[in-house]
Amino acid sequence: MIWSRRILVLSLCCLSSWLYAQPEGKPVVVGHSFSMTSEILGEERPYLIHLPDSYDESTNPVAVMYLLDGGGHFLHTAGIVSYLSKVGRIPPIMIVAIPNTTDRTRDLTPTIEKDEEAKKNFPTAGGADKMLAFITDELIPHIDTSYRTNAYRILVGHSFGGIFAVNAWLKEPTTFDAYISISPSMWWDKQNLVDKAEAFLDSKPPLEGYFYMTMGNEGKEMLGGAMKLAALLEEKASDSLEWDFKVMKEEDHGSVPHRSTYYGLEAIFKDWFKVDVGDLFLSGGMEAVNQHFTKVSRKLGYEIKPSESEINQIGYRFMADQRFDKALEVFQANVKRYPSSFNVYDSMAEAFMKMEDNESAIKHYKKSLEIHPGNDNAVKMLKEMDVEYDPMSMTVDVAEHKLKKYEGRYEAPLGVVAIQVAGGKLTLEMLPMVEKEELFAFGNDQFLLKSQNVSIRFERSEKKEVVGFEAQMGIGQLLQAKKVE
Repeated sequence: MIWSRRILVLSLCCLSSWLYAQPEGKPVVVGHSFSMTSEILGEERPYLIHLPDSYDESTNPVAVMYLLDGGGHFLHTAGIVSYLSKVGRIPPIMIVAIPNTTDRTRDLTPTIEKDEEAKKNFPTAGGADKMLAFITDELIPHIDTSYRTNAYRILVGHSFGGIFAVNAWLKEPTTFDAYISISPSMWWDKQNLVDKAEAFLDSKPPLEGYFYMTMGNEGKEMLGGAMKLAALLEEKASDSLEWDFKVMKEEDHGSVPHRSTYYGLEAIFKDWFKVDVGDLFLSGGMEAVNQHFTKVSRKLGYEIKPSESEINQIGYRFMADQRFDKALEVFQANVKRYPSSFNVYDSMAEAFMKMEDNESAIKHYKKSLEIHPGNDNAVKMLKEMDVEYDPMSMTVDVAEHKLKKYEGRYEAPLGVVAIQVAGGKLTLEMLPMVEKEELFAFGNDQFLLKSQNVSIRFERSEKKEVVGFEAQMGIGQLLQAKKVE
């Protein structure tokens, strides 16, 4: 009987395993874990890294968020940053999350100076300054030498991490460009940080950057200190400091970090997305547009430009109003910014065509076709001006030994691209999207994937070796690929 029961149990286990067998899949990687030895703290400190999706596809340096309580907040914060960046609300940001060790109170709290009872209840407290020194003198230099970062840094902390952020702002106001202090425990040490903030603001420091503070639906002890700090900022902060304080009544102490981080990042980078380039141009021409993006570039530490399509839309507004001279001015500005785009020349040609300057229109349509032989609109417009132009007649023969230099596997955002020489022709394959197909040569490392209407220009290193390619798939659609083997 016992034996029979064992058979039944074994059978049920096997059946259960069969019924609930899960298919194998590829892991979704949010970040990576590292550690470093800190001489300042005298211990090994772990840290987590989340890189923007576009990090490997761009040469631009990225802003860095330093996230306290990193073990608990890494995953949801990575989701926020990834999403806001994807929809254009914030620039690409990498996250350096700092998990707690065994003594969170030690690392995140300032020294107790007033509250004698707290000294008994929190005997290890007061290590915030040492932790700040670890971040500023060891971790930040290590990150800056290991990754492609710019000078823009954000510090995010919750609860004890929130008072750490306030303390860091008072001690090192220029180390970080923005601070997000979430439900800070301003009651700590009988609100001593509030007193220090008042003395700090009374000294009239030339503050810049952004200080963003929130509070959940929490008790008077939590809310009181934060409200006092907000009142001081209202009364004493310099005009050059941007700041905000929000009470989120829908959230409690545990849930408030998610929305605080989301709204905080939107507030910090409001100049990044809350701008109508068309309105800027109409109010002050290209000078106003340039001034705005210069300001944002200075804030982030690298050049930010309006997108090709944003500028083009302004030109077409003028086209619709029959103001062709203004449209031409806008399109010419776009040519200076994006000289390798076929579309900017196509738009200029259209403006010339409307102005009945066919000679200039033909010149710019042909220039557009030099960049992208698959620009069917240019062929169509040339035909309307009685100019027969077959881009495929411009193909050139390339010796097989030269074609061999393009062979290899290339890593692109959409997958791996295989480029080979077969029968004296260069071919491209990227399954399942593109089966093996010929690339037509137009000279100067330029080819056309005719069926997909994609122009491909190979890129070379200083040693003239092929290292990747740029594919122009449509208006403002550029795809970068790196050669991996």
